[in-house]
Amino acid sequence: MSPRRENDDHHEPDDPDIAEAMRERRQELGLSVPVMAARAGVSEQTWRNYEAGRTQVRGDKQAGVWEALEWEPPAHVAALDGLRAYLQSGATPMGMAGGPGDLGTAFGVPGYDIPDEAYDAFEGLDAEDLVAQAAAELPIPDWDDIPTVFSEVYSPRLARMLGEDAARCFALGTFLFDMSVAEDLEGLASLPRGAHLGQLDETHIGSTLPQLWLTRYDYEFVFQLRGTARDMTLRLTDAGPTDGEPLVRNLADALVLHDIFNLGGVIADSRGADIDEDRWEGWVDALSGPDQPAHALIAMGLVPAADAPDHFDNWFAPLPAPFSPDWDSPSEGTGSTTATDRGDATVTSLRRSH
Repeated sequence: MSPRRENDDHHEPDDPDIAEAMRERRQELGLSVPVMAARAGVSEQTWRNYEAGRTQVRGDKQAGVWEALEWEPPAHVAALDGLRAYLQSGATPMGMAGGPGDLGTAFGVPGYDIPDEAYDAFEGLDAEDLVAQAAAELPIPDWDDIPTVFSEVYSPRLARMLGEDAARCFALGTFLFDMSVAEDLEGLASLPRGAHLGQLDETHIGSTLPQLWLTRYDYEFVFQLRGTARDMTLRLTDAGPTDGEPLVRNLADALVLHDIFNLGGVIADSRGADIDEDRWEGWVDALSGPDQPAHALIAMGLVPAADAPDHFDNWFAPLPAPFSPDWDSPSEGTGSTTATDRGDATVTSLRRSH
């Protein structure tokens, strides 16, 4: 067990006095700058910048730096790691692509020594309770505030077609997806060229994408996937798609759309918005088609033909017959329902805060 002090104050990367606190903690541990920098996995100059207040610790470095200082992880690191553990545990369809997760690996980096008492708060909790705790720490607004706070990614077109809940779920999922991908890009940027998501200690999309091609998910691919998500969001929030225009034009679109609604649905449901799997899967099917292209791709275990759309090399190539949603067919009714046909899902309209 690491010699942590039980009564240490909690520290966050954006604390006003974080530079002074880091310097005092290093001195308290009796370590020189070179030794501390090596423990944290950063250069000596970077550590000096931390202590001088010239540089804030980057997101992908925070877990390692806090471990070197023998501090508990920053709140958002623990929250996001807990979320990843839940999503990778098989409690959602993401488990189709990723192996089971466990709480012990959710708190940070390899070698992080977790005191036994840290588990006390989780005794008797099920998976839904755990994700609710993790979600509570994420920097996301209340459900009714999403259209205002996330106005840039909130789609009135989706609200008219699938209902208010679908539009809010998409906006929330878009925010979480972009945040997660940004962390993966930071991690990959710190590794040699050609590194892939499988080499990161923690990755969300690395566990949700088809595992068949895990070693192909390098920086350029992840960067392109983020661009796909942002382009899709612009198409839904700008003027909106025209009649007969497909939203999912290639399989990369299908994967991104599925993951966005998955993330948004899991977190929204944990906060009492009643967005269960059937509901958000229904919205995905209404936008990508009843053939469920993302499901087929995620579950794939054999390498398809080189010219097949399912092959990794063709994920960004146009689909031969893309599905066109019925953009002008709004959901009927205002009650909270779960449609038996996912393509006909209806939703509950919630009050928008001003």
